[in-house]
Amino acid sequence: MFAEVAPGVYSVEHRVAEGKNALICGRRGALAIDGGTYTEEGQAMADYLRKRGYVADRLALTHGHADHVLGAKPLADGEVYAHARTPGVIRRHAVDWARRQQRSLDRLIAELPMPTVTYTDELCIDLGDVSARFFPTPGHSEDGVSAYVEERRLLVGGDAVVTGIVPAIGDGDSRVLEASLRRLLDMDIDILLPGHGPVVCGAADVRGWIAWEAAYLSGVRDRVAELLSAGWDGDALVEQVDFAQHSAGRLSAEKHGMLKRHQATVAVVVGELKRAGEGA
Repeated sequence: MFAEVAPGVYSVEHRVAEGKNALICGRRGALAIDGGTYTEEGQAMADYLRKRGYVADRLALTHGHADHVLGAKPLADGEVYAHARTPGVIRRHAVDWARRQQRSLDRLIAELPMPTVTYTDELCIDLGDVSARFFPTPGHSEDGVSAYVEERRLLVGGDAVVTGIVPAIGDGDSRVLEASLRRLLDMDIDILLPGHGPVVCGAADVRGWIAWEAAYLSGVRDRVAELLSAGWDGDALVEQVDFAQHSAGRLSAEKHGMLKRHQATVAVVVGELKRAGEGA
């Protein structure tokens, strides 16, 4: 469950689609990034830190979706860092979380790791010999951020960068996500710790994954625009956007319900282009 992917930086698995949280440990303390869906996932991270002599009192959220927030409460004994839009994202999604759990919305929100420190541009957390610089990478969600550990040339991507599933737009925007990915291509990244999927090591392989994700989104958008112009619509249009062609052999259609994930992304892109009046 815990793997040291660089000195003092740990990848932590959670149960949703090869999900990855992170721990960064330095001379002056430790930082947890995201906490999974289930309380026991966040608790395992807190216990791991305490066994190593740290206090679980600093948590950063990459965005306000369930598989990053719901399990994180055991890590929120001190400050909780997040983008300024994250509290709103959490509250919006909490309506559905409370309904599914058949719980009071107010009580659920009271138990969530709500941000105590927010930012809009960047936030740097100094842990002594290592630091994490958080910056916006929206598109999967409006509040999405990634963290760059410069001393390790390592990126904690959040769900802006995934290697085990197709790029997911969630409640974001495909063009915004593509722009975030293309900005990441300008960074020096030797190790990629994605929101979901295997850790990628080596600058060329990291760049290859990020470039493929951007190309996947632009390719899907181009194909959807072409089909809309030809009069296709609805489920028939979605089915015409071939998964095998756009995945370029990087992902299996059977794993993690990948075909449905692909079709969900396609459907969101259809909605985007329709609202923009493109492909008509």
